[in-house]
Amino acid sequence: MDDTSHLSQAGEATDEDNTGNDQVAAIAYALDEWYSSLGRQFGPLSRPQRRMLRLLRVDTQVRVGDLGEQLGLTTAGTTRMLDKLEAMGYAKRSRTDQHDQRQVYVTLTLPGAVALRDAEGVFLERMHTFLKVLSPAEQTTLAQLLRALSERQQASTHGLLDDAGQE
Repeated sequence: MDDTSHLSQAGEATDEDNTGNDQVAAIAYALDEWYSSLGRQFGPLSRPQRRMLRLLRVDTQVRVGDLGEQLGLTTAGTTRMLDKLEAMGYAKRSRTDQHDQRQVYVTLTLPGAVALRDAEGVFLERMHTFLKVLSPAEQTTLAQLLRALSERQQASTHGLLDDAGQE
């Protein structure tokens, strides 16, 4: 039996349903505005370049296809970004004898690690500036909520949660 209690007789959403949609919209627009205000450049790296190098710092050798998938980039987009990072000396592509020679792997170089450290410093300083308007308790609550959202999104992506966010 379908649960249609949130619909009126005419099939329209109730006030409770609209309130939930309003909350989602308010959260979405606030996050979007806040994200935009952080800027696009963090020291020597753009926002996407910083994200790519962060992945390379965690996984010392990543296949190009896996890297693009983790970042949500097309093959062409991944290749273009890697071309730029390689030209700057921040990343290196290679084929290893241990692996399938058809596979191309990417590693973070020492200059890339330095650029990432500098970019992370700029990013964290901006975050500090934005978050200082919140009390320590509010910062703790925000961190807990964002961590929970991230963990549940990852679990959902891997099919570990149902639509209600329960395991």
